[in-house]
Amino acid sequence: MKKKKIIQFKRFTVFILCSLLLSFSFSYGQVNEMSVDSALRTLKDVRVIRKAVTFNPYSLQYQLEIRQPVDHNDTTKGFFYQQLALLHRDFSKPMVIETEGYNGRAPKNELEQILNCNDLNVEFRYFNKSKPDSLQWQYCTFEQATADLHHINQVFHSLYHSKWISTGISRGGETTLIYRYFYPDDVDLSVPYVAPFPNDIEDKRIYAFLDTAGGPSCVQKIKNLQMFLLQHEKEAIQKISFPERQLHYSAVGGVGQAYEYAVLEYPFAFWQTTTLQEKDIPSDEDLDNYLASLYKVFGNYISGFSDESTESFYTHYYMTWQTGYYKYDITPFKKYLQYFTDANPTSAILPPDIPRHTYDPDFDKKINEWIATKGNNILYIYGGRDTWSACKADFTDKVNAKLFMVPDANHYLARIKNMPPAMQKEFGEALKRMTGLTPDFSKLNN
Repeated sequence: MKKKKIIQFKRFTVFILCSLLLSFSFSYGQVNEMSVDSALRTLKDVRVIRKAVTFNPYSLQYQLEIRQPVDHNDTTKGFFYQQLALLHRDFSKPMVIETEGYNGRAPKNELEQILNCNDLNVEFRYFNKSKPDSLQWQYCTFEQATADLHHINQVFHSLYHSKWISTGISRGGETTLIYRYFYPDDVDLSVPYVAPFPNDIEDKRIYAFLDTAGGPSCVQKIKNLQMFLLQHEKEAIQKISFPERQLHYSAVGGVGQAYEYAVLEYPFAFWQTTTLQEKDIPSDEDLDNYLASLYKVFGNYISGFSDESTESFYTHYYMTWQTGYYKYDITPFKKYLQYFTDANPTSAILPPDIPRHTYDPDFDKKINEWIATKGNNILYIYGGRDTWSACKADFTDKVNAKLFMVPDANHYLARIKNMPPAMQKEFGEALKRMTGLTPDFSKLNN
């Protein structure tokens, strides 16, 4: 009887201790939450839209917006509110600033995970909700966009005093590098993922990549597929579902042009976004199978080139006058094309009502020269099969930078979590050398 009472007493004691710990954790969370709320309210130009609390591990997530000048050189041109998403863990921890190239996203990335730090996701100007009422295209430049980022950095630096790291994926990675070019002291390290750095408005390195990717046999199978689809264009379009054909295609010129765009884009997307291999490319001259392959690559037949799909990329396409881009080499297909028979068409699609700015080669040149000779404390991540790796940043031994080419990874799989163990270890060592921070790769979400 006495032994039973002792066991009951121990259980009661454990219950009381656990209750006290939970109560303390809850109280601490409430106090911390109040202090963060209060601190954010003091920030100039920042407004809190909404907040969410998560536990295990504890963090606060805020949807914010910050007031930005349309023209950072002349505030009389007006202002707009740029969207931000903040994941707060602790004011003493490092801050990762995600420089998106498109719409904003939830504040979550690999660096935030492996460093257990704060994260600030920034929507690019003129995308989604981050734009003025009237789109004045002359202020849609990387000079203005990186000034947005600098303003954010200066405002939030008053709260977060530890290391700052910039990162971004694809056009977001391109943005993080251009941001570093204009404001080299804003962050301690930059980690751009799959960031294309074209050297022209028609970067010929894309053609060289597509002419060799997968080997001669694979290159020829892709070309044969493209030729067959173009030779049977009229019949193929009739096989595409009526709802897809009924979308709007004014930016590209019509359904026929959209179809030819899809066929021309096929090899670029094959290597950029899929994990398909040579064996997956049909060669039986069955139109249904060839169209099925087109669908596998794009997830549609032609709707990816509809106004409904391309509209969200117009800002990006407009800004290629600064960063360069790629076109389609139509030399092998000229006798089969109905709509593109003269110059190589650009993949930067714009509707007639948006002015196409003349390409400025000087911007590309100065950014690439800086990357090569002054771009320090940068860790580049690219994918071994990604078409955009043909346009990877080209640096020299004059700078403190490292390149990590993830084997066989496409644009979406070139990530730290997919690095071979030895490469991941090397990445961690480089990150620690450059920042003094020790990453924990076990925290990476699969």
